Amino acid sequence: MIERIRNLFRQRYDYRAEWLRFTRTMGQGGSAGEALPERAIRAIAEMTDSAGGVLFMPEQDGSLVLAARWRWSAIEVPVVAFPIEFAAKIERTGDIVDIGEVNGGFETGWSGALPDWLAAATHDAWALVPLLHLGRLHGVIVLARPATPRRLDREDIDLLGIVGRQLASYLAERAGQEALMEARQFDEFSRRIAFVMHDVKNLASQLSLLARNAERHADNPAFRADMLVTLRNSADKLNALLARLGRYGAGGGAARERVGLRELAARAKARLADDASLIVIDSGDVAVLADAEALEQALVHLVQNAIEASEGHGPVYLDVTSDGVRGRIDVIDSGEGMSADFIRDGLFRPFVSSKPSGFGIGAFEARELVRAMGGRLDVDSREGIGTRFSISLPLFAAAELIRTVEAA
Repeated sequence: MIERIRNLFRQRYDYRAEWLRFTRTMGQGGSAGEALPERAIRAIAEMTDSAGGVLFMPEQDGSLVLAARWRWSAIEVPVVAFPIEFAAKIERTGDIVDIGEVNGGFETGWSGALPDWLAAATHDAWALVPLLHLGRLHGVIVLARPATPRRLDREDIDLLGIVGRQLASYLAERAGQEALMEARQFDEFSRRIAFVMHDVKNLASQLSLLARNAERHADNPAFRADMLVTLRNSADKLNALLARLGRYGAGGGAARERVGLRELAARAKARLADDASLIVIDSGDVAVLADAEALEQALVHLVQNAIEASEGHGPVYLDVTSDGVRGRIDVIDSGEGMSADFIRDGLFRPFVSSKPSGFGIGAFEARELVRAMGGRLDVDSREGIGTRFSISLPLFAAAELIRTVEAA
């Protein structure tokens, strides 16, 4: 009789054994060949016998994007996996969502709230676990179904809630450490740039003075003309460099105006390439609200990289489109492409460069410039196929309409 009672109240999980396995998995570091995001998925998936999982982490605007996978490469995920509204709701409620229950027609608070790609994964997706730390959402893990399918019970939900909070603390600590490290690197970079700016400014002044003196004292008219052209071009380039260096660390996007993406693409083409290496796909006159100089700087960097990546693989395309609310310009190349790991861990990380002489701030600066003017920079890349960078910004007409309505 006593043994029957013990079996009746036997728990699904041996909490001591599971917690020891969890801490061992999370404490492995890089020795197992997995970064922290992959270890976080593996730790929670192994506890619940899940076949795999995917981790999503917040962007600056609050939406959730794919950050890592573990043993679940088949599931298709869009660039923006969860919109801002979904992230805000899951942060507010802290719910563990039984995806099978929601998709099965059971009445829950999440009926109709799941994004289409997740609602379509009825036979694969099992549970959605928010990672909350001090009331703030640091990520969401979607677990694949266990080998033996089952619905979540109260014991599963309790365990996933505890583990989710613990994983959130790991991710929050890592984010804090990375922010501190980047701040220190930017401080060192700023000190170096201060010396560079001082020397370049002096050189620009000397060249300008030389150009003015040459106008009075050069005896050979032909030589004087050539020398003046060269010196003036050099002075212009140095002054442009000074202006660019002076923008580091300053807020961007303040001077927003009407910017035609067709004209912007034409200027980028004139500056960087011939007709064969850069092709503009003109989809009409699309005007956005942006900082013209900053937007051109970001686009030129992306086009330059695309041309270098596509060398010998075909032309680069600039595609200008609009969805009626936002304008978009895509930079499309057919180069070697980038791995998901590099996009996640290196592409937008300052001071990580694949070029021997690079500072590693080009892609980071391009993204920050676009963000500062209310835009978004997305990347979609496939190794061996190519890469698409997409800059999207509010349409000028839509922004003017909103401004008029708000002023009324």
